[in-house]
Amino acid sequence: MNDSQSSSNANSTPQADQALPYTDAEIESMTVEDAGAGKFLTTMLVCTFCYTIVVGGYVIYWSLK
Repeated sequence: MNDSQSSSNANSTPQADQALPYTDAEIESMTVEDAGAGKFLTTMLVCTFCYTIVVGGYVIYWSLK
């Protein structure tokens, strides 16, 4: 039983010497692209939320009229 626990602990530790498959320039360009995508998605979510509030308010007004 101790053998299986020690082997599972050895497999679960990350390898510190593993090299990344990307260069520093590629990582920098991915960081910039990810930031742009995050801003775009945030803008889309805010617009969708505002649209939902406006349409919901109109539906409430329309149904009470």
